[in-house]
Amino acid sequence: MHNRSPLIGIVGSGVAGLRAANAILKCKADARIIIFGDETHRTYNRPGLTKKRYPVSDSLGMTIAEDLQVNGAENDALTWRLGARVEASDLHNKVLRLSTGEIFEYDSLVIAAGVRPRTRATGDRGCELHTHRTLRGLDDARYIHNELQTGKKVTIAGAGFIACELASLAKEYGCDVVILEALHRGPFESILGEHISTALGRWITQNGITILTGDPAKEQLCESAAVSARDVSGSRVSKLESSSDPSLFIEAIGSVPNVEWLHGNGLDLSDGVRVDAYMRVPECADVFAAGDIARYPDPWTAGNSTRMEFWKNAIDTGDLAGRSLASSLGYDAKTSHIGYFPNVATEICGLRIQIAGNPKLSDSMEIVCGDLDRLDHGVLVKFLHKNAMVGAAYMDKGAQLNSAYIKLLQSLKMRQMYCPGTLMTGDMHRPGA
Repeated sequence: MHNRSPLIGIVGSGVAGLRAANAILKCKADARIIIFGDETHRTYNRPGLTKKRYPVSDSLGMTIAEDLQVNGAENDALTWRLGARVEASDLHNKVLRLSTGEIFEYDSLVIAAGVRPRTRATGDRGCELHTHRTLRGLDDARYIHNELQTGKKVTIAGAGFIACELASLAKEYGCDVVILEALHRGPFESILGEHISTALGRWITQNGITILTGDPAKEQLCESAAVSARDVSGSRVSKLESSSDPSLFIEAIGSVPNVEWLHGNGLDLSDGVRVDAYMRVPECADVFAAGDIARYPDPWTAGNSTRMEFWKNAIDTGDLAGRSLASSLGYDAKTSHIGYFPNVATEICGLRIQIAGNPKLSDSMEIVCGDLDRLDHGVLVKFLHKNAMVGAAYMDKGAQLNSAYIKLLQSLKMRQMYCPGTLMTGDMHRPGA
């Protein structure tokens, strides 16, 4: 143990960083904690940025911030340093360099710096046709919600969770919405496969949103020639035209882990920060990682690692990183290796979509009940690898098949519990957001 109270740095003010701080404090650790955050806002519910329509207001940004704020870690031992970017690090000498020019020396560190949106746009984030934006933080949400309230034309690049939730939200605001998916045939195809993706595409189209895929989608991107294209129903769509009031172009094409400040420390940063099953960074003593940035041994596939960008994953890995750190300092902290069970839910145009396990490992799928042509009546699907269930999906406008879905989840969880890491040994790519 230290003769003085250890000083713990947490880089990242999102939910993973907050949960790590909470876990440390719950262990009664006699430690001082400083949380560094790029944004000027305290921790908030990031998934909520795309899930709720707000009334027109001059204080929209404040309304969103108050509505989505996540409380916790209120303790005299905790200091918040918001708007303070960590620009470089020397992890072996336990030193961080801040954007303010300050040097911060720590005893233990939690890396929870998260990710940032991937983007094709350069320069001033605009072009002759569009105002380019991405959505990651509260400031982005304030701007986008303000724009959506004007009912203007909205084009969204991507067809993952953020893209589809934004499209649904924009439609609620009364906007004319176009989704561009250049790489796949429809929403969530990389997770759920072609058949379900096509069905989801039909559902979104039936609810008044245009989806362009493949080459037609590429033709609508900023660099492409001014030609017409066909949407998924075969109708012709005019090329976006320049105007004095540019349409809003939102890029939701993936993310990039915020690892640049960690370069030069000999870490494996090939996809986020590699950690062990206890969230420890193996190359540096007293360093841990959690949340979107952490790449840990996959409980589902022996010998592989995974990085998840789901809210519950940030909570679970943040808790584990905090407990592991407290244990490393000699405090009584119950720790166990990561056993994360992927489980994510969203709602698109009134259709609730729930996904559990890892459907991407499957080599076949089976419709347990329902019809992909009638998603709103409820469809329950299980995903198989060599006839063993590795994932499940449930789509429904109500909760008509909820009890059947819960039973399917119980079977899936039991399989993971009794056959951990034995489902597949090939490469696994994390679900896109």
